[in-house]
Amino acid sequence: MTIALSDGLVFPALSVIRVVPIATNSIDEAAFVLRRRSFLVSKAIALVGLVLMTLGLSVPYEPMPDRLIVRIGTPESMASSTTWNDERDEFASKLHRGFGIRYETAAEFSSWILEASKRQRLSPELIASLVLTESSFRKDVTSSVGAIGPAQIRIEFWQRFCGTADLADPEENIYCGAQILAHYQEMCGSENCALKSYNLGFRNRNRQDFARAGERYLRKIDRHREALSDSAI
Repeated sequence: MTIALSDGLVFPALSVIRVVPIATNSIDEAAFVLRRRSFLVSKAIALVGLVLMTLGLSVPYEPMPDRLIVRIGTPESMASSTTWNDERDEFASKLHRGFGIRYETAAEFSSWILEASKRQRLSPELIASLVLTESSFRKDVTSSVGAIGPAQIRIEFWQRFCGTADLADPEENIYCGAQILAHYQEMCGSENCALKSYNLGFRNRNRQDFARAGERYLRKIDRHREALSDSAI
């Protein structure tokens, strides 16, 4: 009796190896035969396992996704802690003083920016400066090319990448912007390159005809970050 695998390989079934009556008057010889048959059974089992591993029939391989999509929203443990509330309020005051925006607006955006900052490992000052440069903290703004929200996201390019269904939601919009910036920084290896890519597009970041626009964008970001730094003094 044999077992045939899907690709045509054939090997003996384990049922072929069976214990038969031992016709011998010697106890030592009988024990030897039993040990020999036990060894053959173990060897056959090992052979089956080796064949299955070779054919990849054991556990199918599933590649990991390119990017891990994290559900946004402040974790309950963080939201309920005094430390998180203090950090949020302190950053809201920083936005209010540094950018001159209404405190109510600063308080609302503060938790969104801090959340995106922690999850994407970017400084909150960088994300806040990007939001001010892109939209001046307006939630519902739409550009002439169709970019929407506080971080000015092009839905047709980035919705699937960010893994969110509603980029019109300002919280999800800011988080998506942080994902994009972190992605570019990983590709470029530098913050300036990431910011230019965010503003101009990755393919245009080093083009000479976009050089002035890129440098102007970097100066705006630096100026806004400096304003936040001064407001903390």
